[in-house]
Amino acid sequence: MDRVVASVGPIAITQRDVEGEYHFEQFLQGRSPTGSPDSTARRAVLNRLISQKLLTGQMSDTAGESANGQKAAEKTLNQVRKEFPSDAAYRSALEAIGMTEPQVLKRLAIYQGTLRMIDDRLRSSAWPAPDEVETYYRETFVPEYAKTHSTPPPPLAEVQGQVQEVLVQKKMNQLLEKWLERLKSTNRVVIHSN
Repeated sequence: MDRVVASVGPIAITQRDVEGEYHFEQFLQGRSPTGSPDSTARRAVLNRLISQKLLTGQMSDTAGESANGQKAAEKTLNQVRKEFPSDAAYRSALEAIGMTEPQVLKRLAIYQGTLRMIDDRLRSSAWPAPDEVETYYRETFVPEYAKTHSTPPPPLAEVQGQVQEVLVQKKMNQLLEKWLERLKSTNRVVIHSN
């Protein structure tokens, strides 16, 4: 019997769901899915599944169906295919996860829709102030650059966009964690077993 290991409101997450997600993640890394996750991996996969359920619940029904989402899903699947040593290995891995290419594409399109939703919702709140950009450049970028290059670092003006994007991504990750915590508290997330 497939036991329930967690629930997100009325939605149950089973042990089979956790193992299926673990195998799907292996597939996306270009590996043939094998075995069951150990307790640490199982806990991490379960937490990702809970986050996925919470975020998917925030999306409109058509969020994963845009043309851009489909193109991004196809591009991702093509990259995954190249990770396998042969087409036979790729097909074998698809069979091992029990999915067809259209099913994988649909799942990847939903993932792309989730990423777009997160970006749309959080990016504007994550924009760094000019002093944050200067501080990061001086205290992090320059020392890291010096470790890997023998030449002087480029001036801030040349790498400002890159530095801003690093800071935006860090802040978006922090905002996403807070958002997920709020969603967990309002959606009755219960972990029944690890």
